[in-house]
Amino acid sequence: VMSGKGGVGKSLVAGLLAVGLKRRGFSVGVLDGDITGPSIPRMFGVREKPAVHDGKTLTPPTSRGGIPIMSMNLLLPSDEEAVIWRGPMVSGAIRQFFSDVAWGELDFLIVDLPPGTSDAPLTVMQALPIAGVVLVTTPQALATMVVTKAVHLVKQLGGDILGVVENMAYVAMPDGSRLEVFGPSQGLKLVIAANAPLMARIPIDPEIARLADSGGIEQYVAPEFEELIANFLSVVPKVAQPV
Repeated sequence: VMSGKGGVGKSLVAGLLAVGLKRRGFSVGVLDGDITGPSIPRMFGVREKPAVHDGKTLTPPTSRGGIPIMSMNLLLPSDEEAVIWRGPMVSGAIRQFFSDVAWGELDFLIVDLPPGTSDAPLTVMQALPIAGVVLVTTPQALATMVVTKAVHLVKQLGGDILGVVENMAYVAMPDGSRLEVFGPSQGLKLVIAANAPLMARIPIDPEIARLADSGGIEQYVAPEFEELIANFLSVVPKVAQPV
């Protein structure tokens, strides 16, 4: 799950994908590739440190719903500790989160990437067996312009773009109307540039913020959420059927 731009909701989309797939019976894990700004553990309410085996292999802690989570924040003395690393160290950590973590048998491993088109996305695209990319954007033309850079990155590296998710698309008003806070959607331009479908338009929902802050994202329910998972499963490469 990536985007050239920061603050568009990549971690939220990664979390929702994991939760939705788990609800449908798939085995799924989340690798938090945002080494310097990790937010996945807080969203899932995970604070437990990974267990160490053989002095090298880590067993990731699991969320209340049984989703294994691996994140830099779980290795730090406190949540507020800063990771002041240069690019190669960040890339090395992402590789180790994949190779040195006992994920077990998974149908899906969702990788939440930091913004930009440099070290972290390059490492994931080149060093991990990625089946496809989900791009996240917001309605503004500025966001669409920056995320288009990520489209070019994926295409240059020969990756597949599964779809586009537009986050913070609107606010649902009490009378049933939709208030487009950031203006009319520019997501169609990104869909055309990516040659991939629009998977979902996720609204600005106070319930999302409340659950993410309290570690309860697995409790979230919304029609747009179900639409995201259904559309994701319709385009994702063929996977094993859930038990």
